[in-house]
Amino acid sequence: MLEEEEARPASPDPEPSSGQVDDALFLDTKDDPGAPAASRKDKNGVIEALVLVLIALVLALTLKTYVAEAYEIKGKSMQMTFESGQRVVVLKAFYSIGRGDIVVFSSSEDPAKDLIKRVIGLPGERIKVAGGNVFINGRRLEEVYARHDERELRDGPVETRIRDDEYFVLGDNRPDSHDSRSFGPIPAASIKGKVVVRWWPPESLSSY
Repeated sequence: MLEEEEARPASPDPEPSSGQVDDALFLDTKDDPGAPAASRKDKNGVIEALVLVLIALVLALTLKTYVAEAYEIKGKSMQMTFESGQRVVVLKAFYSIGRGDIVVFSSSEDPAKDLIKRVIGLPGERIKVAGGNVFINGRRLEEVYARHDERELRDGPVETRIRDDEYFVLGDNRPDSHDSRSFGPIPAASIKGKVVVRWWPPESLSSY
């Protein structure tokens, strides 16, 4: 049975489960003159990532109507990229969409539900999905993010030409994703935004 990956607006303050409080993450922003250069570089990278997340969260929590919004992931169709319960910031304005971007969009089958998938096919392209492989205009697409199993080998091929106002989207966990292989390309107008940051839990902090 296929399970959809659902993305829903997240509450501003995520609460740890089972009544447990996670250890806080503290950063010492002072550079130790005696520390190795590589260590200082790693520290600077973490600080830059945290600044990016802080900016994204401020946008998501104060300008969510037009600019950005925080969403919580529900389901497993985007494993191993996202796990259920993780939270992301979705940019809702001033973005462009390219192959490989992760988007949130309204389900055509249930407009009240938002889904999260990866953009695979772009407007005007001819796409074929067969045997766990994706072909764009006849050329095989390399997908390091995709997860497969033998079930895909039993599925019949899916072929379509994407219209100028559509995108073809797939979940990264291909055997357990309800996506464009089932409901077809999605209208550009149904896309609510592009995922730019995973901000919760803190140890999985990442930008996209």
